[in-house]
Amino acid sequence: GCGACTVMISKYDPFQKKILHHTANACLFPICALHHVAVTTVEGIGNTKSRLHPAQERIAKSHGSQCGFCTPGIVMSMYTLLRNKPKPKMEDIEDAFQGNLCRCTGYRPILEGYRTFAVVSGFRQCSKRSGRTVMSSSLFDSSEFQPLDPTQEPIFPPELMVRWRMANCQPDLKQVCFKGERVMWIQPTTLQELVTLKSQYPNAKLVVGNTEVGIEMRLKNMLYPVILAPAWIPEMNAVQHTETGEEKERQYLLSEWELQYKRKTVSYFCSCFSHACDQVRDMLYHIYSFHSSSEILTHSPLISPCSTEGKRTVTMDEKFFTGYRKTIVKPEEVLLSVEIPYSKEGEYFSAFKQAYRREDDIAIVTCGMRVLFQHGTSRVQEVKLSYGGMAPTTILALKTCQELTGRDWNEKLLQDACHLLAGEMDLSPSAPGGMVEFRRTLTLSFFFKFYLTVLQKLSKHQNGPVSVAREGSATELFHKDPIASTQLFQEVPRGQLVEDMVGRPLVHVSAAKQACGEAVYCDDIPHYENELYLTLVTSTKAHAKILSVDASEAQSVPGFVCFVSAKDLLHVYTLTDGGSKSGLQVTCVGHIIGAVIADTQEHSRRAAKAVKIKYEELKPIVTIQVSWLRSVPSISSQSSVNFAIHTWLFSHVFSHSMWEYSFLLLSPFFLNCIVQFRVCLINVSFNRIGRPVRCMLDRDEDMLISGGRHPFLGRYKVGFMKNGKVKSLEVSYYSNGGNSADLSHGVSKINFLAGALIHVYTDGSVLLTHGGTEMGQGLHTKMIQVASRSLGIPTSKIYISETSTNTVPNTSPTAASVSADINGMAVHNACQTILKRLEPIKQANPKGSWEDWIKTAYENCISLSATGFYRIPDVGYNFETNKGKPFHYFSYGVACSEVEIDCLTGDHKNIRTDIVMDVGTSLNPAIDIGQIEGAFVQGIGLFTMEELRYSPEGNLYTRGPGMYKIPAFGDIPTEFYVSLLRDCPNSKAIYSSKAVGEPPLFLSASVFYAIKDAIYSAREDSGVTEPFRLDSPATPERIRNACVDTFTKMCPSAEPGTFKPWSVRV
Repeated sequence: GCGACTVMISKYDPFQKKILHHTANACLFPICALHHVAVTTVEGIGNTKSRLHPAQERIAKSHGSQCGFCTPGIVMSMYTLLRNKPKPKMEDIEDAFQGNLCRCTGYRPILEGYRTFAVVSGFRQCSKRSGRTVMSSSLFDSSEFQPLDPTQEPIFPPELMVRWRMANCQPDLKQVCFKGERVMWIQPTTLQELVTLKSQYPNAKLVVGNTEVGIEMRLKNMLYPVILAPAWIPEMNAVQHTETGEEKERQYLLSEWELQYKRKTVSYFCSCFSHACDQVRDMLYHIYSFHSSSEILTHSPLISPCSTEGKRTVTMDEKFFTGYRKTIVKPEEVLLSVEIPYSKEGEYFSAFKQAYRREDDIAIVTCGMRVLFQHGTSRVQEVKLSYGGMAPTTILALKTCQELTGRDWNEKLLQDACHLLAGEMDLSPSAPGGMVEFRRTLTLSFFFKFYLTVLQKLSKHQNGPVSVAREGSATELFHKDPIASTQLFQEVPRGQLVEDMVGRPLVHVSAAKQACGEAVYCDDIPHYENELYLTLVTSTKAHAKILSVDASEAQSVPGFVCFVSAKDLLHVYTLTDGGSKSGLQVTCVGHIIGAVIADTQEHSRRAAKAVKIKYEELKPIVTIQVSWLRSVPSISSQSSVNFAIHTWLFSHVFSHSMWEYSFLLLSPFFLNCIVQFRVCLINVSFNRIGRPVRCMLDRDEDMLISGGRHPFLGRYKVGFMKNGKVKSLEVSYYSNGGNSADLSHGVSKINFLAGALIHVYTDGSVLLTHGGTEMGQGLHTKMIQVASRSLGIPTSKIYISETSTNTVPNTSPTAASVSADINGMAVHNACQTILKRLEPIKQANPKGSWEDWIKTAYENCISLSATGFYRIPDVGYNFETNKGKPFHYFSYGVACSEVEIDCLTGDHKNIRTDIVMDVGTSLNPAIDIGQIEGAFVQGIGLFTMEELRYSPEGNLYTRGPGMYKIPAFGDIPTEFYVSLLRDCPNSKAIYSSKAVGEPPLFLSASVFYAIKDAIYSAREDSGVTEPFRLDSPATPERIRNACVDTFTKMCPSAEPGTFKPWSVRV
């Protein structure tokens, strides 16, 4: 997940006799599980009216909040860490944020602000003079931060402790049962109660953290009528150490279990704790990962299921998993304990994982490998190789292990093992999950890493020579140093008035409210009386005729009001561009067919899923290649050249995926057919029912109906002479615009107009409204700064009113990074009107104050309200004649990036990036640098990990954070240096500034090309020197497949056309 809803869960543990604090995702944590638990939200630790908590203050004042949607979750992750460790290390801080995502800031300012909590902050601020220009790196002053005082934190509620009877550590609790419309939640307090309930309800799910069942019920349409919550059962809340040197684990938080194993020399799965973030790890009880069939088999631990018939002990071996998410544990049994052996002398264990993203991501392939040698030798006595992601269940490479037993650990064993694994770890080319060649290659790469790791340890323990110098880097565990960064900007000129805030790093005006949960987002708008909820009904077919739509089953859902479809809109709306009237066609998965209105969100969702639609399927066109072949004639070859190269370029689909979920917002421009259709559905619903209707899309719904940025297929031909001189070039680009004629098929004339409205009140305060939309980019903050300089008053006197068409009509879209330019000029224009009216008064009283002048103007009946207007002059371009002025000015920037790739896994690390960006004379260096860093990190996602994946039938797989991965805290460059180009004023925009926001995104291409250079180097080491194709994004799959070596050759691709792939590129 994104972690935006992170809260702190606190409870008293009678077994450890202390209060435990953990993070949890509120969207998943069941309210029923909060019995005897305290919940702390961001609103509970501080507010703007009294006092911000230091965790809130520092993220706000260090410019770590832009749109602010993720800010409360990040604050609570930091707060929980401080409650557990008031003096954390920087490593602790970075680990605490592994479950939090941010789309705006680029993460750097968040880490810099919270670095001030670290034991050794290492925080640097400096200024340097270059001629008359002073460059500074001081975006905030850490000396102004209030200190952290752990004694002032809220106490744990005493009433949650009095229920515990401490004799024999037995809780004084009674069984609790909650009953809903469809689900019953039972919380037993004794083991006997639990096994009795499991016998009574054998299909009941056991839930503690709800990290899996919650997702299944919320996103996968699964229903579990009975849920058992064993969190308070004493027998299932302990770790025991036996005399035989084994550790018997029972129900235990994974994060606590990790600490137990870090204190012991147990070589079991310790290297795989990175598979979950704190929000998941803190709520996950390790024993239940066995229940969900997510363990890897290496040590063959003993597990003890029990039921009303008693307890039994079974070995967790290759027979343990019987099918996908199925084990030999019987439905009526409860997994009571797991016995895990200590490692022995001469025994070595390693675990490996490869995912799209290093932090908080499910593995593509994971494995555990163990080998035991005969005493004092390098001869294999026992070996186990276990893989996840290569079959519906965890599997053992039994044939390979059998062949390796009794052999010496040497180069011959390595070669034979890889050939055996290549045959045994085979996958169908149509295997679910795709990436078949990559996954097969990883099985060999992981074993190679394991082989080298063990060889090193053998050499060390047996005092033998270390013979793996060349490949030694393959044995190194991933390590990322704390970030080092510097941000340089030009200080304001000497003599600039203190109250003139233009050019100064003013904090985002909404940052404090965002940091304490007071900022109001779309779904925070209070509910109206008698409000109903609307859920869209969308197509499950990419191309089909609708034969019938049956909503009769939906009518039986409690709270159902009505079903609205296209036929209800025909008198108010003409469907175009493939719109779906009854009996006509749907042209994509996610095409809106209708909507269900009910009394609650949950009821409307259930009813929408109950609507039955019959289709007559038609052949879909999913990929741009198929569309191109059907519509574009072949390009003739060129002559008069020595050589000609014909090839393809391919950019990819990319989803912006801001974390605030889509809400009903009406914009006067760029309403494509999907948004128009959705708006009309809600309008018709309101008119038909006469009650307010709310529509709030979850992330998966939003991504399904909104589509992504349009990928381009490029075909180019180049002719050149033997000396390399290019003689001719022909390039054609084809944009995949999806199923609707929106921005891909030409943009109507855009009038870059802006308006503003200024009200000045008799006390001297100013209310400012403009036509731009604040979405985190600091537009409101900059407009306050512009008004401050224009009127010559402090920013503290200026207040902003949210954008609305009843104050500033006919606004231009807040897009193309020009909003500060055009709205700033409109604000300046309005301010000049006010100043012109005040001029006679100022001349009559030149020593008067702003308040004096305003009071006099009011007494003399002078209007203190003015509108402002601005349009970009002389911008227009004719694509047919290739004439005109397409842009008012140009934005410049340069970036240099250094990366390191793992040639065996396709993983990469962003080591360093240096950026110099021309933003003219910055209106606000903190905001501009934040926009540059945020765009760059978003571009890292664009060029290295974010990809929409579709089935051959056109079904979108990547509908949310579960499969669509954006960069996390650990993906930013370890060294991140950003400088604003000095002494470069821009006379064509407000106060000599320039646009910022979108332009820096493409600077992330430096990361992509650095990766490609690294691949070139790796290929040269393998003796491969010819050019190669690397499509964007450079995912681990593409990086690894491009690093051609012995292992990739052992896992060849199947011939195209001989199989049906799991996914296709659109």
